[in-house]
Amino acid sequence: MASCDGYADFIVLMPGRISPGNFVLFLPAAICMLLVWNRDFIWLEAVLLALVVLAVMLAGRRLQWTARPPAWCGSLRRASRNGAMACGIPAITSILLRVALLPWIRIPHPVVPDEFSHILLAKTFLMGRLANPAHPLWQHFESIHILSQPTYSSMYMAGQACFLAIGQLLAGDLFWGVVLSTALFCAALTWFLRAYVPPGWALFGGMLAAVRIGAGSYWNNSYWGGSVGALGGAMVLGAYPRLVRSWKPVPAMVLATGLVLLANTRPYEGAILGVVISLALVRELWLVRRWPQNRMMLALGAAAIVLGVFGWGMTRHWKAVTGSAFTLPYQVNQRTYGWPLTLPWMRVAPVAYRHPEFTLYHEFEIAEHRQITELAHIPVGLLAKYALTWRFFFGVTLCAVLPFTSRILGARRTRVVWIAGGAVALAVLTEQSGYPHYWSPIAPVIFLFIVEGLRRLAQCRMGEVKIGPAIVRAVLPVLCVLLVARAATVPLAGEPGRSPNFVSWCCTEVGIKDREPLMRQLQAIPGSHLVIVTYDLKSYDTFEWVYNEPDIDGARIVFARDMGADKNEELMRYYPNRRVWRVVVEKDRVASLESLKER
Repeated sequence: MASCDGYADFIVLMPGRISPGNFVLFLPAAICMLLVWNRDFIWLEAVLLALVVLAVMLAGRRLQWTARPPAWCGSLRRASRNGAMACGIPAITSILLRVALLPWIRIPHPVVPDEFSHILLAKTFLMGRLANPAHPLWQHFESIHILSQPTYSSMYMAGQACFLAIGQLLAGDLFWGVVLSTALFCAALTWFLRAYVPPGWALFGGMLAAVRIGAGSYWNNSYWGGSVGALGGAMVLGAYPRLVRSWKPVPAMVLATGLVLLANTRPYEGAILGVVISLALVRELWLVRRWPQNRMMLALGAAAIVLGVFGWGMTRHWKAVTGSAFTLPYQVNQRTYGWPLTLPWMRVAPVAYRHPEFTLYHEFEIAEHRQITELAHIPVGLLAKYALTWRFFFGVTLCAVLPFTSRILGARRTRVVWIAGGAVALAVLTEQSGYPHYWSPIAPVIFLFIVEGLRRLAQCRMGEVKIGPAIVRAVLPVLCVLLVARAATVPLAGEPGRSPNFVSWCCTEVGIKDREPLMRQLQAIPGSHLVIVTYDLKSYDTFEWVYNEPDIDGARIVFARDMGADKNEELMRYYPNRRVWRVVVEKDRVASLESLKER
């Protein structure tokens, strides 16, 4: 007979005490496991978990574990009761883990087009600008996710770029802004969890994020983003219950700041989260018979100041880039190039491109768009999104929380959190790609779900076998073993691979499919360089090479598109003192330089 010490839901031996619907969640997880068993060491994680279960079964009654933490965790339990210390421990752990992995997982360089766009904006800010003037020969420098007209700037909002710029200012490299954002997310997540679970479990959740997000994930090992949006979500969701209890200015300002971060990273998902939380606040006010008017006015005034100041700054940025305070760079990019086709109601518009590779990228966007607009493609698109999300946030070990889904979601105390998470999840499912960073505003909700599931799992046993406590205690060690396995298998030479992994929690590729080796080669050659890039259209794979510094003319190395002999000659006359090279970009082949003109 299996029991759960007060929780009426466990696994297969207790079918009458658990909703059968919970087991349905294992089906897509099992499919994902079979499809991606060779990614992120899924097979090794399954083996380790099986070994843990086998060892516990063999130990039987001799294993005296309970749901309570072991004695050696006493200092951590005491630290968890101190709010500042509890939030600081996961943040510091996140930083230390990433620093410890540097000999194997090096500081990344940008690969994906989105990364180059965020970096351009960060460097623009560091130059004291909100946007860069358009180049006289801008047609040669057009690139994906970057505006060339009316200004030369990123199409993205400023949130990720601001943290990159802070990293450059504080530590001398943009990368440390990414590390800072992840550390702050781990701290804010712990603060959020403390509003809903006991302090010890909140600290456990923060440490889980530090290991799963802060060590080897692409949120912390690329410039693509994720942690800033998750930080904003944790601030909004953590401030909500505290604001409802006290109506004080501080939680109101935290909530407003979180909304600003969401607006500048994931505006679509952030807007939905903001609407749900705002409606919940209105409902709370409606249910209160006597409003604390003075405190409410102070809280609303503080939030209005934060939103007003940052809102003014956002409109100044938009005006500098697009010429209008009410036109987003994203909108200009969509009108100019016809992408991104993020949402199902966005119309595929015909666009005449100057560069044939742009036509191919547009076809790629259209193919992705079909996964949210055509009935035959929607199931495949949904399964792909589930697979990415499952692999990033859960994996094999954390699937153990799924049997408790109905009990977790049925709790009244966290109902607003689940409603907010569900609303944003539905929004993400309507989007074109659904990468894990799209889910970042509700990453705190996902971690709360996991922690609540682990709390219940820790109470479970099969007869005399303490299977639940064993799995809970094994979670962090198993993840750490996977990180060690990742570090041990990183190719230090960074050689190209045929199937790159850019959206992983532990195995993010940072040294392949890019132009970095060629950049190092050019940097070793004295003088200034102009590189004319030609693409092999038969093998074009959307990975771009034409990205430049904010001050193109002042850069030592300039990349430009091949536009034919006449246009190329015009470009070379514009740069008479640069050595001119040609590079042909082919998929799965290391590019080489061909000299066209000496200085």
